[in-house]
Amino acid sequence: MLSLQGVGATTGKGSGIALIYKKTSNKLHEKYYHETAKELLSEIQNQSMAEIDSLISICKCEEEKDILIAHKLMLSDSEVIKSLEKEIDSGEDLLKAIKNVQGNYYNLFKAMDDEVFSSKALDVEEVFQRLIDNIKKQNKIKSINKSFILVCDDLLPTTIYDYPIEYLRGIVVKHGTFFSHGVIIAKSKNIPVVIGLGTDIDKINQGDYLVIDGLSGKVVLISEWWNHHSLFIVITLKRHINSIYLS
Repeated sequence: MLSLQGVGATTGKGSGIALIYKKTSNKLHEKYYHETAKELLSEIQNQSMAEIDSLISICKCEEEKDILIAHKLMLSDSEVIKSLEKEIDSGEDLLKAIKNVQGNYYNLFKAMDDEVFSSKALDVEEVFQRLIDNIKKQNKIKSINKSFILVCDDLLPTTIYDYPIEYLRGIVVKHGTFFSHGVIIAKSKNIPVVIGLGTDIDKINQGDYLVIDGLSGKVVLISEWWNHHSLFIVITLKRHINSIYLS
């Protein structure tokens, strides 16, 4: 058992297995067709909208907020959804359908004479890329079904959406600041966050059991061996850690 000291960035305590953050792979191996594709399209659309809502909620710049609102409007546009579903109905897999519609809208805006409109082509590209990124996150999200503490070098605004929030019990960050958008979003969702752990974060391995205190900045680590011991031992250790280290 090891006690590490970071900086508390929120309130609350959390415990679970350590899950080391990894960027989503650029490759998508699984293909989704027909009704499965449409169901997943609805899921990733909702996921993307939730991400944008969180970003809008912390925006201090009205211009940036307007851009995000425009992105959200495009994601919910009935014509965009119809175009995507039409591609799926024609036999395309979900990824190809999104890329086809993305290309059509990108070219449409890019060809406009008015620079104000033609410059929006990049926004179109970003909107559809968000959908594509969320397809890639689905297998990761669905593979996690128990409480975990996310361990990462930096906390980006949308990082927490890479994982199932219902099982996310806390976040430990190597760097981080009180004012980072990622920390602000986590705080708004009552997720304990410890920042500034520095190189001590390298002592945490995938599968270790962690208990963290978002107020004091304490992180207590139990090696992965706990997974192989009885439930009674695990519960006893958890109670001991909470009462001694995080009181």
